[in-house]
Amino acid sequence: MVKLVTSFYHSNDTTSARFSKFVIYYDPDLKKDLVTLNMIQDIHIEGNRLSFSVILTTPACPLKAMIENACRNAIGYFISKEIEVSINMTSHVTSQKNTGVPGVKNIIAVASGKGGVGKSTVAVNLALGLSMAGAKVGLIDADIYGPSIPIMFGLEGARPKASNVEGKTRIEPIEKYGIKLLVLYRS
Repeated sequence: MVKLVTSFYHSNDTTSARFSKFVIYYDPDLKKDLVTLNMIQDIHIEGNRLSFSVILTTPACPLKAMIENACRNAIGYFISKEIEVSINMTSHVTSQKNTGVPGVKNIIAVASGKGGVGKSTVAVNLALGLSMAGAKVGLIDADIYGPSIPIMFGLEGARPKASNVEGKTRIEPIEKYGIKLLVLYRS
């Protein structure tokens, strides 16, 4: 549910409005307004034009369209329907400084507390989809009781090779469909 509360200061000049406060409450998650959360930025008023940015916490925000629509409706209702409104819906995403794995930018974990729910199928489809989209993908399967990923890739019985790099033994993953695979299981 989105609860909308707004207040605006109108100047004596009828062609412009002072955008002083614009408040949208998220209920029940954040329970704070967008101004308090510093999510309304870059406010510009020029004549009958109003523009501002709404800084979302994620680019995939499920409330993105609802928030933009609520902003437009509030401006039209509380100020004027004649105002040209430009809203830049954006996000500032921060990433971890160090993932702990050299050369790895992102890690996606597929997990469940229950067996037989399709974790391996989801992991394989994610890996294939990301690879087809141009990402460099590696997949580690640690399903020690039933390694199904080698079956899905047609690699039953395949074993990774070991190599020696700077005096250290490294496991070289098997590569298929552009995906580097490492399967850990009990034989």
